[in-house]
Amino acid sequence: MENLGIKIIILMLFGLFLYREIIRSAALHSAQSASVKSKASFINLLIVGSVVVLFVYAGMQITFIETRDLRPYVPKHLNEIVSPFDKGIIELNGMVIKTNLAHKGELTALADRLTQGCNGNDGCEAQKLFDYVTHIPYKTDYTSRNALEVIRTNWGDCDDKSNLFASLLNERGIDYRFVYVRHHVFVVVHIDNTSEIPFLNARLRINGKDYYYAETTADGSRIGEFNGQFPYSFEGIYDIKNNKEVDRREVSFRMG
Repeated sequence: MENLGIKIIILMLFGLFLYREIIRSAALHSAQSASVKSKASFINLLIVGSVVVLFVYAGMQITFIETRDLRPYVPKHLNEIVSPFDKGIIELNGMVIKTNLAHKGELTALADRLTQGCNGNDGCEAQKLFDYVTHIPYKTDYTSRNALEVIRTNWGDCDDKSNLFASLLNERGIDYRFVYVRHHVFVVVHIDNTSEIPFLNARLRINGKDYYYAETTADGSRIGEFNGQFPYSFEGIYDIKNNKEVDRREVSFRMG
């Protein structure tokens, strides 16, 4: 990761500088024999090397993430320490972002119940799942809450409700992407049956497929309704299933 690479380089340079100063000091002020100096230098190398490795490891393993604002900095009121190697941690366009989807199978019963009567129509299924998520009351917080917790507490903000919607889509095998803008995230979803999509709809064309806007914070909204976010405001698009960033140069916006 780019930010972790910078950390590692800085720490290694610091370690080399410290080691050089130790050797210089020993050479100037020590009256010991050459063999003793050599032994001391080797011990110093081991000590400094161990300290550098420890700091590098800590720098790689620990970072502070403020999840609602989607920025890697330390919030004043909450220090959330996570590892960028933990499951659900992604790096997107220089940001470190925490996602919190349910595991496959945890919401199978709920997804099946919500999509009864759709008879395999993916447009119907996606909208039924979306209706469930959008009717959950909006309440802001400063952590990325798990989809199961959103259901249990019956509230959530943009990333919480997007996590839940994505988790339900996973249960039905419906494709989607996360779209990140400043201080916000929403979902775009691909469906084949578009009979229930509004005539004036908003969608992204990604790799030859249409992904329709799904703003989970808008109570009672429909998939395809425009949420005011044009691509120029996007900070990144992420494919959670395949764990990779979408090349925005290959994404186009369409309306209607």
